[in-house]
Amino acid sequence: MISNYLKKLILKIGVARVMAFIVLLIISYAVYFLQPYLINQLFAQKQTQTNRVIVLLLLAISLMMMPLINCLNNGFIQAVRKYSKQELWADITKKPLSYFARQSVGKVQSYIKDVSFACRELEQTSLAVVIQMAVMLLLYTILLSLQNIWLGLAYLLFFIGYLLVSIMMARKNRQNVASSLSSASKVNEYIVDYYRNVETIMSSDAAKYEQDKMDKILAHEQSSFIKVQAITNKAALLQQLMIVILACVIAGISQFLLGTHDSQSLSIVLILLYSILNLSGFGTQYLAIEELLNRIRAGLAELEYGKVEKVPLTCFDLDGSKQEIIINGISYSYHGQHLVLSNLKLNFKKGEMSALIGPNGAGKSTLLKIISGFYQPDKGQIILPFSDRPTIMYVAQDASLFNRSLMANICYPDHQVDLQKIYGLVQEIGLDSLIKSPTDLIDKTPGDFKNKISGGEEQKILFLRAIITKPQILLLDEFTSNLDEKSIATVYKMLKQYLPKSTIISVIHRTAELRYYKHVVEL
Repeated sequence: MISNYLKKLILKIGVARVMAFIVLLIISYAVYFLQPYLINQLFAQKQTQTNRVIVLLLLAISLMMMPLINCLNNGFIQAVRKYSKQELWADITKKPLSYFARQSVGKVQSYIKDVSFACRELEQTSLAVVIQMAVMLLLYTILLSLQNIWLGLAYLLFFIGYLLVSIMMARKNRQNVASSLSSASKVNEYIVDYYRNVETIMSSDAAKYEQDKMDKILAHEQSSFIKVQAITNKAALLQQLMIVILACVIAGISQFLLGTHDSQSLSIVLILLYSILNLSGFGTQYLAIEELLNRIRAGLAELEYGKVEKVPLTCFDLDGSKQEIIINGISYSYHGQHLVLSNLKLNFKKGEMSALIGPNGAGKSTLLKIISGFYQPDKGQIILPFSDRPTIMYVAQDASLFNRSLMANICYPDHQVDLQKIYGLVQEIGLDSLIKSPTDLIDKTPGDFKNKISGGEEQKILFLRAIITKPQILLLDEFTSNLDEKSIATVYKMLKQYLPKSTIISVIHRTAELRYYKHVVEL
């Protein structure tokens, strides 16, 4: 899963761009790690003034490598920020409606943010660390081996041993990292849930109850992160002990080599010192790399990245010779357990308004979602009286508005309609007390009205979207639930005026509204 995600991320950024950046890092670190050799050459006794100037210039360039890498990295890290989120979102938007029903918005937000952050950290620090250590290992092993083959071999073996310790300790932390991510996500989920239900909480005087609930969630988050950090700290302690041992060895080697007055002794000592300075933080850095990979791995699992849900063969059949939407033997159960519809057979007249009635739990809303294509039935067939796939629009009772301009909401997704025409419809449906001028349609969003916009006004805006969209099949789920009698009469008048050829199926609870329908179908 993680390899597939990172592969797609690299493809989105561009393989050539990634390779060019890696080559640049290799060259930069190679120049940087030549400093021990350059310092030795700078202070060599048999060196001309011209050569000293050249060596000093190269040393200055090597000292500028680190800030240069950071400058060049900015554009690359922002590409990772963009495409890491883009790839996740592209996968999420392919999910069926059932995915959004079981995944809370807080959880999805949390894991998208966490995976993207881990990808950026992996690129910004971890990629650099891996290349830095690889260049240092290769370059210094060669340089030391040229001086003394046994010294080069000992250096290589120590480095590999140090790396293996880092790997073993980091892998012990995978489960703890996954647990810590889950606990952090629950904090975000709780905050979103609290915000949505704040009126219920306040009216129930449940502030103390909710505070206790939050305290428990935070306590669990704290304990999970303590476990993660405990293993990290133990690994860092063990690795630092290895560094101390290496330092003692270097001290002994330095005393011996410098006492020989060998011209190459200084470069050997400097190489070992540079190694210890860089290795001293490598253990923690590698653990951080493994933790970041674990974060990505756990986040992808929670987001169900790459998971393809089995979708049954489509239940729709197109037949332009028919004059009815035919529901033929449809059965549907939630999660294969709770049976909602069983061998249902119904007809809805094409190009006419039909009311769908029945008791609560009879499956009216479920049927609309099946016709809309949101749900796939367990068995049965729906025959649509069209030669080509018709445009179908579903308007739920509790549908929300986008936090975009009112014009964008009405003309969603991108219908090009004259502003004055839209405002004329606004006046006709009785929204001009809220939207006082055509410019309000462009300048204001639902959020600008805060709590002043009512449920009925939201339903009117959604209704205008249906008028502008002009779908061939319009499915309305209790769309008048928040409207008064005058508004209901206006809405039905506009339906007949602006959508005379649309096939309209409405779930209705108010028996008084049945007079507006030519056909009534009961479940």
